[in-house]
Amino acid sequence: MDTQQLKMLTLDDAVAHIKDGMTLGIGTGSTIELLVPEIAKLISEKGYRLKGVCTSERTEYQAKSLNIPIVHINDVTHIDLAIDGADEIDPQLNLIKGGGGALFREKVIDEFAETFIVLADQTKLVDYLGQTFKLPVEVDRFNWYQVAQKIEQRFQTSVQRRMVEDTPLITDNGNYILDCGLTVHIDPYEAHEFLIHLTGVLETGYFLDIVDKAIIGTEQGVKVFHQSL
Repeated sequence: MDTQQLKMLTLDDAVAHIKDGMTLGIGTGSTIELLVPEIAKLISEKGYRLKGVCTSERTEYQAKSLNIPIVHINDVTHIDLAIDGADEIDPQLNLIKGGGGALFREKVIDEFAETFIVLADQTKLVDYLGQTFKLPVEVDRFNWYQVAQKIEQRFQTSVQRRMVEDTPLITDNGNYILDCGLTVHIDPYEAHEFLIHLTGVLETGYFLDIVDKAIIGTEQGVKVFHQSL
């Protein structure tokens, strides 16, 4: 099976967690783009009363096009369930996210939710964060270069400003993304604390101790991992 088929395997399990009347946090990325039409079916075919809070303008556009009621994060007092993808998942269910450039809004919504479920295919499982994917860090455009230099000096690594063709990627918040190489020796908790206190950094792509459940599509079928208490 290709990665698209592996992602499709996770959808039924994800949908099973959605109950009538919920306020949903709807993530960003290729797996979630497959899930959004299934959420729409719950409304149109089963009559579910659902509201969505989206982690990106792209997801919001897709959801609205399928007649999913969308509300702003500041207009809700709770989110029952957030469902999102990931770029990497380590054995402790810690994540790297931000491949779609939406890491800040994803973290706001995923942390706020009572339950956070991550969907992914087996290629996203890693031994340590940074094994296959660089860490995205969202930074202000004003001093992005100075921030990049500080990161390179601290971790002895390479940092690139994310580009789309020849143009810097601009997030929904109007910022840049720095993609930072990591090694097995970098502790995610210490690295996050260093990065988040740099002037100009809005948020990092480390999602630590947030996931409640991971639903993974594999060649052997769907595997479900729960966060250890």
